[in-house]
Amino acid sequence: MVRPMHRILLLSLFALFTTACSKAPEDAPPQVAATPAPLVIQAAEVDPGAASIIWRYVDPQSGEVASASAFDAIPAPARRQVVVYDPRHEPPPGWDYVADLSNGLPATAQPIANFRFTTRSGVADIVREPASGRLEPIAAREVIMFSTQGCGYCNKARKYLAANKIPFTELDLEEDPKAGPRLQSLGQKAGLSPRDLQGVPILFIDGRPMVGWDERQVAKLLGLGG
Repeated sequence: MVRPMHRILLLSLFALFTTACSKAPEDAPPQVAATPAPLVIQAAEVDPGAASIIWRYVDPQSGEVASASAFDAIPAPARRQVVVYDPRHEPPPGWDYVADLSNGLPATAQPIANFRFTTRSGVADIVREPASGRLEPIAAREVIMFSTQGCGYCNKARKYLAANKIPFTELDLEEDPKAGPRLQSLGQKAGLSPRDLQGVPILFIDGRPMVGWDERQVAKLLGLGG
């Protein structure tokens, strides 16, 4: 027979045991930032501040994520899906503004959470600086310059690429017997005729050609601004 005092003690121990073994309440789910409003993007002629925008897209030639500092530098086939970073309208952490720019500007970029590009090598996250979440422009992966001896603009191009720490391959059309055929091959892939490839320097930036020297245009193609 269990005495009353013993019964009270047993009940207390049972209550203590069941409390200790019960499942702890789950932590509350993390707070998710509210969906930001869509971003309306105007042409630079209408909004001079648009010059600070960075555009990210999948390059149709390399199949990888690339960047541009000007809308005109985005290849037409890549404009259907572009991540737009405007430092004046930064999205909350984990969000990106993604736009279909096939019809040009103005356009509206829709906010998408945890956006990822689909590239030839798989799925790619947007690259961000840890502190601010700002999209990082990435330099071109392949720069080839065709030059000749005594070309002043070739020297300007050489110094510009070196100053901006852009790795490049230089082929001298007068000294290197393989330079001419290589130029014709790259020009043909880019849809250019031999007549289009007159004058130096001739640069191919990720396969995109530029005949002559235009620092502003080279900066755009490299995603360096300017």
